[in-house]
Amino acid sequence: MKNKLFFALAIAATLLMASCGGEQKGQKPADEKIDAIEVSIDSLLVDASALEGKIVKFTANVDHACKHGGNRLTVFGTEEGKVLKIDGSENLPAFQSSLDGKKVEIIGTVKKVTAAHTADCEDHEVDEAPEFTFAIECIDYKEIE
Repeated sequence: MKNKLFFALAIAATLLMASCGGEQKGQKPADEKIDAIEVSIDSLLVDASALEGKIVKFTANVDHACKHGGNRLTVFGTEEGKVLKIDGSENLPAFQSSLDGKKVEIIGTVKKVTAAHTADCEDHEVDEAPEFTFAIECIDYKEIE
């Protein structure tokens, strides 16, 4: 009898933990505020190394949303020819190709990556690429009107 009662309580506890286990993957609580350093896209393009490992928030124009899985954006500021890669994460929905040409607000962590990591998702060859560069690991983003 005690074994049956223990077994029933163990199952009830397991079900309770599974149903109340917290937020679902891909969602953050609506009231969660991310503490980020507000910067300009142009300052990131000039010297992202100063903010390596920090969470930043900025707005930028989308040049390209990768159509091969939607896990990367290429964004730019006012400096011609300079772009920054934004990596998606498993906690975010895929970037939609409809973001091409739109303005977005990005919150993410500045990370140092190999130049090969930031190669275009379209497999373009890059001549004389630096050994390392910087990208943003996206925490959250939204399209700005």
